Amino acid sequence: MLDRKISVPAGYEVRGCVLVSYRLPLLRHCFVLCSESGGNQDHKEQVALMAFFLTEAARLADESVGDHQAFMLIHSGRSIRKRSSWHLHVFVVTNRWQKASVYAVLAIKNFSLAVYRAVIGRTWSKAIPNPPHER
Repeated sequence: MLDRKISVPAGYEVRGCVLVSYRLPLLRHCFVLCSESGGNQDHKEQVALMAFFLTEAARLADESVGDHQAFMLIHSGRSIRKRSSWHLHVFVVTNRWQKASVYAVLAIKNFSLAVYRAVIGRTWSKAIPNPPHER
């Protein structure tokens, strides 16, 4: 992650949200739209937040490359995300190789984390009866 910046554009503060912008080596325009509420919204609030995030994704794509449809979204549900807060990843892409690079980076990252967890879990369980990730 390069050039990481956190901001609170108009309309974000009232929703308890922040915008994180960054770039990756092959992608100049990457964003994370974050809700600071910790994912405790009811279903209606989550739907409203998703609608806001979708509108923001289109705005960010339009500002970045002049095409409001040039984006990919990644959202992970509560059971598989690392952070407790509700967030949505936005990748502004203009062609298929950029789309492929997003999937490749995510695959490498998640595969590496899975292998790391498996190794650390095995190592900790042999050395210490209650590894930190099981407490």
